[in-house]
Amino acid sequence: MEIYNPGSFCGKNILVTDTIKLSESECQSFFSQFNFLELVRKICSLSSNLFLSEKVEQFKDVPYTDRTLCEAVILAAKYARNEKLTTPTDDGLRLVLRIASGEEEKNLLKHSDALEMMTLVSYEQFRGSPMHMVSRAWCLFTDAWPSRNTIQPLTEIESIVGISYRSILFFAMAALKNGYLFPYENPSELSSFFGENLQEDSHLKFLDYFSSKKAEWINRTVPPAYISKPILNSEEIPVGKNRVVYFVPAVNYLYARVTTGIYHDLSNHYNNGAKRNLFREEFGYAFENYVGMLLDYYLTSFEISREIVYGKRQNKTVDFFLKKDNELVLVEVKQSGIFSNAKFLGDHRCASNNLKNSVGKAIEQIRVTKNLMANGLLELSAYKNCNVVHSLVVLYDHLYNANSICKDLLKSEYGKLDDVSIINISELESFLDLQNQNQDFIEILKNKAVNYPTYDFNELWAHAYKDRIDNKTFLKKYYKQVEPTKKR
Repeated sequence: MEIYNPGSFCGKNILVTDTIKLSESECQSFFSQFNFLELVRKICSLSSNLFLSEKVEQFKDVPYTDRTLCEAVILAAKYARNEKLTTPTDDGLRLVLRIASGEEEKNLLKHSDALEMMTLVSYEQFRGSPMHMVSRAWCLFTDAWPSRNTIQPLTEIESIVGISYRSILFFAMAALKNGYLFPYENPSELSSFFGENLQEDSHLKFLDYFSSKKAEWINRTVPPAYISKPILNSEEIPVGKNRVVYFVPAVNYLYARVTTGIYHDLSNHYNNGAKRNLFREEFGYAFENYVGMLLDYYLTSFEISREIVYGKRQNKTVDFFLKKDNELVLVEVKQSGIFSNAKFLGDHRCASNNLKNSVGKAIEQIRVTKNLMANGLLELSAYKNCNVVHSLVVLYDHLYNANSICKDLLKSEYGKLDDVSIINISELESFLDLQNQNQDFIEILKNKAVNYPTYDFNELWAHAYKDRIDNKTFLKKYYKQVEPTKKR
């Protein structure tokens, strides 16, 4: 099967493949020849290939993504049967993947706007490093969490899920290997391995919270079940076993669910319909602390200042001033980029409104701070002779096409944004690690602004800094705090 490369979009390579698009009756006829458990086991066996992978994975010349595997499992859940039927061969699995890709394409072609299509594809295919997500989440809920905050996130997570957050992370890591798992018969016997006291029902609580049954899996919801409940409860006991088998079609989605997904659980838990959400408010302080910890760790040759309060109304400037010699970078930190309807439906009207309330507010703060500097505000006198090289909006949310499509959606409200770059937290971690490898932070920003203005930072690394090594050294100690004890 041929894979075509018709071009690229702001540094992102576009690949086009031949898919198979079947009607519902044709899908039923094809998939009904397979045994459900055997087919899903075979599909999920590919999941681990995508874990930590940065290249396009293929099975017998058919490219696939996490979303492809999830679509394949949806088709299996709808049409495959429980009787002792055919076990799919490799050629059969190849066809399954092409049909699943056809389902993806059908959903994509419901949109006529090319940029909306690009947004959808981005959120279906791009992902962060699972290990870095785990380390970041642990740091945010521990060392970065202000002691003055009312909410204690680790306590809240245990109250909501029924097991400790460390146990949640351990169980997610243990789900990586085969693409399927069974409830542990005696979880307490694994306590010494995990370095955590596990109760007899702890693994079942994990599975109950993060899994969905077939009926939920096949429903088209926002976000999809494979995002909100990324483990599939087959509700079936395989021959020769005494427990129900669970499947993990996309390990990357599971890691996202137990990290950034937990953030959304806590946010929803404290959403009482009023404007003020206490968790989001307190997480904002933690995230600001986290960014500050990163900057302090890496930018040792810079003078770093936090936000400055000024005036009778106690107004605030941007969150960080990064000064080196007479050059200055302004940094504003925000949690959100766009929300579920924009991410999973590709709705650019929603995206535009979301962006105005998130990135837009950051841009306003940057411009107010620049005006205060230009007008000689006393509290900012330390920067009166500085040249503002660039400004960064740092997001906790992974906002894809941030410096191309998203900036275009903001143009009508804010005009040109050439002096600002939008960067998500994973990209910032990589950026700081890169400049630590004999690269200059400010020179990288200048290079991007001049030569790669519409690129997101991940694409900048791939094109301009191909030899970089993404160590993310700051995160290593946090990963060591949560990895199983026998691996320490």
